[in-house]
Amino acid sequence: MSIYLEAAGDGPDIVWLSSWSIRESHDGAKHFVGYSQETRSGRVSTKIVQLDGATRTAGTLSGRIYQLVGRSGYHPDAEYVFSTVANGIGGGKAWRDVTAELIPDCNDRTCVTANPDEVALDAAARLLFLSRLYLRSLIADGKIPARVGDDSVQWIPIGALKDYRARMRTEQQEALIALIETSQRMGLYDAEAEELPEHQKRDVDNE
Repeated sequence: MSIYLEAAGDGPDIVWLSSWSIRESHDGAKHFVGYSQETRSGRVSTKIVQLDGATRTAGTLSGRIYQLVGRSGYHPDAEYVFSTVANGIGGGKAWRDVTAELIPDCNDRTCVTANPDEVALDAAARLLFLSRLYLRSLIADGKIPARVGDDSVQWIPIGALKDYRARMRTEQQEALIALIETSQRMGLYDAEAEELPEHQKRDVDNE
């Protein structure tokens, strides 16, 4: 049995969580407890910072996106992880199950999406650090593919999001290099001085 307490930079960007619930600590922080379909293990998330009950998507403090699958519920692996870490992250105080308070239809819907390779528009926007409006414009321009499901929600392939994010990073790196080269030509950027210790930088500046 695996113990999986989510940590920043550890694991996939998107977590598909089944047999899930939402627990609240004494200080009001809310965490997911459930079974990760990727790691096939129980999991406790970091603090939930965004939650869309309609599409069952959420963001946590680590920056990870959660897609809740199926009905809420309990899994023995997840409960084992929670019992192991609850005292540490909750200060030894009582927790509450607030699943039904935050998602009233948590027991009514059996499926969010039949395709585990796509996410809802809201989750995609958070993953790319874009506004929903701008992401919709990218979809309208054909730069990112999407489909409209029976629930009228736009669903976007995860692969397309990763490709777009990779292009964004490449463009940012190229823009930074171009800026440095322009600054060097104008005498505004001294690459050699950047590598000097701080006291030597001051000497160079004073020459």
